[in-house]
Amino acid sequence: MKKHIALVASFFALTAVPALADTHDHDAEHDFPLSMESFMDAHPEVTPEAFFLIDTDGDGEVSEEEYDAAREAGLITDTEAMDAD
Repeated sequence: MKKHIALVASFFALTAVPALADTHDHDAEHDFPLSMESFMDAHPEVTPEAFFLIDTDGDGEVSEEEYDAAREAGLITDTEAMDAD
């Protein structure tokens, strides 16, 4: 019986670590500026055309200011911001 409990405890310990490691909210935190590829990975619902609208200075990257403006305009959403409501 003790062997069974130890085995079950080991299983949960080993399977919980990867689950805890992936608690990062990928939509909430970004390293700016975001390339088009990084932005599209984080927001697959955004079309390339919308990316060019969000990238207001046309440099091919989304700055934190452009990101915030797009979020305020409703072009993108962050799950963290939605969870806070």
